[in-house]
Amino acid sequence: MRRPQLLVVTALPLLLAFLLVSPALGQLPPNACFLNFVYRGYQGQFIGLVSVRLDPVQEYHDIHLEFSQPGYHNFSQNVGNIVLADGTDTSVSNVLREKPVLYRVDFPLPRSPPKITSIEMNGEELCSGLKYPKPRTGITMTHTLIMPNPNRQPSQARTTFTGDWERNYPTRTPTPPSQPSAHKNDDWEWMGSPSNVSLTLNDTLFGPGRDFQPSLGSSLSRPNQPAAPLPGRPQSRQPSERWITTTSPPEVHNRETLVSQQAPTRSASIQCGRERATTTPLVFQGTRLQRGQMPWLVGMFERRESNGPIFFCGGSLIGASTVLSAAHCFRIPGFRDLPASSTAVSLGRNSLNLLSDGEFRRVAQLLIHDKYKYEQYTEADLALVRLETPVPLNDYIVPICLWSTANRMDLPQGEKTYVAGWGPDESGTGNSDIAKLADMNIVSEANCHRQLPPGPLFQPSTLCAQKAGTGPCSTDGGGPLMLREGGVFVLRGVIAGGVVDMERNTCDLARPSVFTDVAKHIDWVRRNMWD
Repeated sequence: MRRPQLLVVTALPLLLAFLLVSPALGQLPPNACFLNFVYRGYQGQFIGLVSVRLDPVQEYHDIHLEFSQPGYHNFSQNVGNIVLADGTDTSVSNVLREKPVLYRVDFPLPRSPPKITSIEMNGEELCSGLKYPKPRTGITMTHTLIMPNPNRQPSQARTTFTGDWERNYPTRTPTPPSQPSAHKNDDWEWMGSPSNVSLTLNDTLFGPGRDFQPSLGSSLSRPNQPAAPLPGRPQSRQPSERWITTTSPPEVHNRETLVSQQAPTRSASIQCGRERATTTPLVFQGTRLQRGQMPWLVGMFERRESNGPIFFCGGSLIGASTVLSAAHCFRIPGFRDLPASSTAVSLGRNSLNLLSDGEFRRVAQLLIHDKYKYEQYTEADLALVRLETPVPLNDYIVPICLWSTANRMDLPQGEKTYVAGWGPDESGTGNSDIAKLADMNIVSEANCHRQLPPGPLFQPSTLCAQKAGTGPCSTDGGGPLMLREGGVFVLRGVIAGGVVDMERNTCDLARPSVFTDVAKHIDWVRRNMWD
């Protein structure tokens, strides 16, 4: 794949010079991405323009923008927008002719535009800049352009947005579960087994957003659309940092028209690691997932003769017949030995409600990694689960991409990753019915070893990740640690364990969580999977 070419946007230089010095229009923020991004304004309101050349051979083009806004803001009514400035057909034509593609960015506060801090195209960072000092609000916008493909039906082109603002809060002590939640030894804990302790995440508020179209008096403006009112004043409560995320559903080129896709996509056209276009954007701060987001996330259930199935662990679909989870979810000597005949898998759901739309499969075979040893804890803590019958792949059931030699082996300190699972409900006494997702940062081997207590929790194939107040816990065991590379999600780790706060009897999220590195066992996975 060719590297996206950088392009200096030079449209209306005289107007830009005027905007930079005009007191009436206000001071524009520093622009570290001036090669690809400019502000444009009219009558005191601003939009952003992003210009980049795209590889015509590549089918999916994902752009990811990050901004920093001074102060804390409640953007629930208006979180901004990113669209193709010239429309889908013209933009696709520009890609094919190797001309630059122009994106229009609308801001939640058009009179006080945020500072751009990052532009990524297809997972490659084109530029980056410093954030404002706290207090600040982070804004993320993403957009996907899908190039023509006669074998694929066009998907929905309408865009709906949701804003989010967060505050960190101390982890609540959950009520003791009715069954043993995990095997504990001093200050470490397995993540998995029937329990009421799960993903501990930041408290979030969110609400429906709406399109915002400032009247700019330029060719980019839509006629007869007045500027939207500015959001209300921020709340007096001030969390450490807030994030707003806007995700545009993929725009698909079609020679005739853009229509809504009603039928599920055929298995033959499904690509691993890609989500369907959803009407609620993905927000990486413990936000609930909409059905169709993270469509490889599965729930593992123990089948019981009485009281019905009970959820005990997470997992990742890696093929139509194969799920990858954690070995300790099924086997801990003297504590747990769950056979395949007592296991079932829920797929295509964001909910633990088995009566909701989705698939439910019995398990035909369970394969524990041959090097898994209880005494070594997280080393080779992997299990392959064979479904009794393959599942149909569609918008709601998609395998995640496995690590390959084309992906990076060494992950630097601070690399962003994502974890998903069914977190606690609002009372903290049980699993949430809806799955959640949060971002975490990779912790280097040396730093992880230094922060973890002495003992065998850290092993040669252990990965560590951390984010204060955010992370997996207990029943999230077996779930995925994901990277986003080249516009797709790649399975890099399986949730294994972490440190326990003995005073509060819950996970100590001030220390790193540990994961089994799937990349270091990829040969075993590929050799034994059933797809």
